[in-house]
Amino acid sequence: MRSILIVLSGLFGLTLPVQAGETPWQEHLDMLQTRLVTTSADMTNSDGKPLLAWEAKLAPGWKTYWRSPGEAGLPVRLSQDAAEIDILFPVPERFELFGLETYGYSHTVLLPFRPHSTNEAGITVSASFMVCKDICVPFDATYNLPASALGADFSPHDIRVDAWMKKVPEREGDAGAGLVIDSVRVTGPVGRQHVVVDARADAMLTAPDMLAEVNDMVHFGAPRIKITGDGRSARFVLSAMTGKKPMDLRGKQIRLTFIDGQGNAIERMLDLPAK
Repeated sequence: MRSILIVLSGLFGLTLPVQAGETPWQEHLDMLQTRLVTTSADMTNSDGKPLLAWEAKLAPGWKTYWRSPGEAGLPVRLSQDAAEIDILFPVPERFELFGLETYGYSHTVLLPFRPHSTNEAGITVSASFMVCKDICVPFDATYNLPASALGADFSPHDIRVDAWMKKVPEREGDAGAGLVIDSVRVTGPVGRQHVVVDARADAMLTAPDMLAEVNDMVHFGAPRIKITGDGRSARFVLSAMTGKKPMDLRGKQIRLTFIDGQGNAIERMLDLPAK
């Protein structure tokens, strides 16, 4: 009976009772299940905002997407009262779907976030997301959390959410995880430009990677990588694909995600030189 109710909830937006630390699973056409999970008061920040996570459990072969999907797909988006929520995206996987390079998650993923606000009535969070396998299917879902489920003394999901938080790249102002981006520049003519990034780590680099984002009109494939010096420095050369209308990357802002291959990553917003 409970499984029938959960299916109906996913299809018609019915509200089911919230168990401690989580909303009921919502079923999405046998492609995936989604829900929200909460953490305990120990993980509430200094502003009083609890740490939550959107959880997706995907059927074999199905993928959902990072904030920059690559050549195809749509990112997971969360909102509260029509205002988009800042998702703390963990480092994604690289996939090839339909011959296109994409970035996202398979199997199970938790995307941590903090709501804009909480009140005595609790919170409502809306989600839009796409999954792909042989076809791509978009979904929308809504999750309701009562105030009693937020900031409790105990949550069974603290360890799981914390594990995914460790996969979130450290942002500007964080300790840096021993990783540094030293320089970034643009080479080549418009339409055939490359972004060259020099970066280093405190420890040896093993299978390092660099993800680059400029805007929705630019895609960067996997970089060419040359590890230099004592194995702690690397040069990444990323080729820009800007579609039918060439775009000059000089002077644009770029977001770089530097991954050392040992579970550490940083995210930095940088200005590409204008000349």
